Amino acid sequence: MSRALSFFLIILWFIFLTEPVQGAVFCDMQTVVATYKAAYNRKKYGDVESAQKTFLKLAQTGVAPAQRHVAEYFLEESRADMALEKAIMWAQLAAWGGDETAQTMVKRAVQSARHSVSDTGLAWAQDWRPDNEDCFSDQFEKQTDDDFQVVGRFPIIRHEDLDEDAFAAFATRLGEAIAIVQDVAPYFAPLAQLIPAFEVLPGDHSDRFIQWDEENEWVTVSAGFLGDLSPRQLAYSLVLVVQRHLFAKLEDAQFVDQIATHYGKIKIYGSLYGDVKTPEFLSHMKEAIKDARNLPMVLRDKVNFLDEIHYMPPSRYHDQRFPKTKLFSTYDYRRSRAQKRMMIVTHELAFQTVEQLILELVRVGELAQQHVRIEGMSGQADSKKRESAILQALQGDLTKMKEAFSEKTAKRQKIVDDWNRAGPDGISKIYCASVLAQVKAAVALEMEPIRTSQSIEFKGCAKARKLWREYRNGETKK
Repeated sequence: MSRALSFFLIILWFIFLTEPVQGAVFCDMQTVVATYKAAYNRKKYGDVESAQKTFLKLAQTGVAPAQRHVAEYFLEESRADMALEKAIMWAQLAAWGGDETAQTMVKRAVQSARHSVSDTGLAWAQDWRPDNEDCFSDQFEKQTDDDFQVVGRFPIIRHEDLDEDAFAAFATRLGEAIAIVQDVAPYFAPLAQLIPAFEVLPGDHSDRFIQWDEENEWVTVSAGFLGDLSPRQLAYSLVLVVQRHLFAKLEDAQFVDQIATHYGKIKIYGSLYGDVKTPEFLSHMKEAIKDARNLPMVLRDKVNFLDEIHYMPPSRYHDQRFPKTKLFSTYDYRRSRAQKRMMIVTHELAFQTVEQLILELVRVGELAQQHVRIEGMSGQADSKKRESAILQALQGDLTKMKEAFSEKTAKRQKIVDDWNRAGPDGISKIYCASVLAQVKAAVALEMEPIRTSQSIEFKGCAKARKLWREYRNGETKK
């Protein structure tokens, strides 16, 4: 299904098939962000009471930064009874919601208050629940179509490469996840209502990709979640993906993500599953990116070419316990694009050192650079350009015709076709270029031979083997 048709179907769905609940205000991301920013500006320019009323409405739907502003009001402005208890309650809720400032605020408020006051505020927070009213009054049964379905009030679109049966099965799994969001994330369940639509991508084994697509303003999610033993992780992911996107839109809010971090511009996403050492992975990978700055510039640039790193090893909560590939990490060539070059770590972190992770970063960074070259070739070999060349030839200009149908162009088209079919690791020339980059990094780092042999899959890469052998021989003679 084309993206234009997908957008058209979504618009029709919201216009003709849904009826907003009377009084439900915050049913889409744009409204929440705009309302928050308006209240923030009023507060900044002195209209504190008006801002407080708006922040309170947002806070009651689980928006953590708004909860923090409500806490600040009770701490600094309110003279009402039990204002400090209320401040502690809202600050604690905001802290649970990942607001960085609130986490400091609640600690200070609890430490400065009497025990009875702090205990009351924390108990209120424990018992609090958000206004969890559905944004649409009518609930529809799952609509059946090969490319487009609806679960509850959520439109779901099938990616063109996803099997139709898998799409139908995922619609059922998504319905199960939506049904238990309130149990999995009781304090923030209303946030899931802010998701406008889903696009379901192909995915299997341990692939658990989910992200808010900035370009299309919907959530893209991997069908790999079908491999979970229960829908709980998917349910929690629905709230988490909204929290990440919401905080990114607010200038005065910083999200403390329990399973993600970053170093410079490179974002590092951990796993949702508690048995795969996510904290250790985040720490080690962050250190590896930092230490990669010591590599020669040509190798360091490969690492800096990456934008996102996703940790997706198998878990005991999956129906498949073994990685899809023997390689520790791969380049996600299907989902990557400009400003979004993605590395996928497919094995659980075990005994890998920081130096070994650097070798992986260099190898996958090389593949990301190769992807840019492939994209250029794809543009040069594009069929529309050939059609344009034919039209120009009919008008007497044969220059473009020669370029479009030359032997060089045919070779480029074959490389593009091989890339799309087999991926970078399936093309020996490209794979060996990435292995050669690994060897150069190992030499620059003066790595131990055993660690290097454990990290690099040489396969039939003669040039890389030769370089490593020459380095080993040189080291032996010292």
